[in-house]
Amino acid sequence: MSDAESRLGRAFALTGLLIGLATGFAGYAIIEYWAGSKPDAAALAALVALGSFSAALLLLAERGAVLRPILPSAAIAAILGGATYSVLVGRVNEPNYTEWPYAFWLLMGLPLSGYLMATLAKAMLRGKTPPDYSDVFFHGLTQPIISAGAGFIALLAVVLLFAWSGLLKALEVDFFHKLFQEPWFLLPFIGGVGGLAIALMRGLQATLGGFRFLLLLLARILMPITAAFSLTFLAVLALKGSEPIFAAPYPSAVMLGLAFGSMLIFNGVYQNGAGEPPAAWLRLSTILALLAFPVYAGLAAQAFWLRIEDYGLTPPRIIGLAMTGLAALYSVVALAGLVSEINWGGKRWMPPVAPLNTLMAVIWVVVLCGLASPLINQWDLSARSQERRLAEGKVSAAAFDYGYLRFRLGAHGEAALDRLFALDGHAEAATIQAGVARARAASDYWEYKNPLPAEPARAEVSQPPDDQAPPPGLDDLPINPQTDE
Repeated sequence: MSDAESRLGRAFALTGLLIGLATGFAGYAIIEYWAGSKPDAAALAALVALGSFSAALLLLAERGAVLRPILPSAAIAAILGGATYSVLVGRVNEPNYTEWPYAFWLLMGLPLSGYLMATLAKAMLRGKTPPDYSDVFFHGLTQPIISAGAGFIALLAVVLLFAWSGLLKALEVDFFHKLFQEPWFLLPFIGGVGGLAIALMRGLQATLGGFRFLLLLLARILMPITAAFSLTFLAVLALKGSEPIFAAPYPSAVMLGLAFGSMLIFNGVYQNGAGEPPAAWLRLSTILALLAFPVYAGLAAQAFWLRIEDYGLTPPRIIGLAMTGLAALYSVVALAGLVSEINWGGKRWMPPVAPLNTLMAVIWVVVLCGLASPLINQWDLSARSQERRLAEGKVSAAAFDYGYLRFRLGAHGEAALDRLFALDGHAEAATIQAGVARARAASDYWEYKNPLPAEPARAEVSQPPDDQAPPPGLDDLPINPQTDE
């Protein structure tokens, strides 16, 4: 490494440290002076936007060109912050909304859409629109390694920090133990370590290359195993049909897991799409695995359709439908790759897959952010679906779950209950009104599902005449009877 490159590396590390420290202090200010003790949707969205901007800036920047990715980083932060605000507004600290939509966004939608946008932006900064898939693949494979390494370093630093403070406390030095628990110190410390770790990880090109090699090698090892499983699965499915699959727990989730797992392994084998076809054994294994992909997606779609047909929409099923749609779209990519194998002697392997993969990355971002946007209000869609089931007689009024509308779908469920209560012309109007009243009388969903048994009515008992009085019971016997002398 030349002296100039060494200086650029040190400058980039210092930049990462400063950006991380600034992010930590800004995060502390938002928590201390904005959010306070009560969670606020706007404050949480601002924290997401702040962290997304800093992470994207450090991942997209190059040595000597730190300011160039400010605009794409700001765009990523605005999209992620806006989606977070949309999914949280009006529902923070609200017990009558199911947590599925915002839990899915925070745990999967937010990190995955941020990763895909950063990957696409990094490839586009090379000056090509649309970006080459070779750039998309390279940065898509590298950025998770950098993020995971930086996260591990930051976590290790926090563990060592508290271990050191614990040791000093045992030596009756409490100052550092108290200091390290102060948010104004801890948040900038974590931010500074994280920013420095990202900058340093990006300079370890040999290490990153080693991790990339291991991941791609793992995909090649797993592909024959995937092909054998796919071939066995298709054979058993042809012999026994799909009934055993649907009889098992969570068939749609299992099928989606198989589909997306196969997708990742396939892309690890396909790599950047610029090379020649691989060895015959790996090529045939890939073809067998791709043949099963549309089957996985189709079975997942069928399982979801049967469930929705019987029980209507709920937020988890809406999310599942979106994931099933993405799997179905990727089936098109798989089929395009298989069709291209007709030209067995081509110099490039499955050429349609590369541009379709880039397009799929964009579609994933649109779907994930759309699920968090006002365009797809999962609570309202679910409430109207459940209301429609009862109004159209697909479920009896006695078996309908009125508590789900009230205690899982919030204001949208309450509005649906109002409309159901007003169905005077329904054949089971009296039962519906009683169910709505029972849901509104309950204080929580558990109480609705576990009502107290009604006390039996007490019948009036007439007193028999004195000459027909019953013999005294145990309670009527004297405690200490006296005998006559």
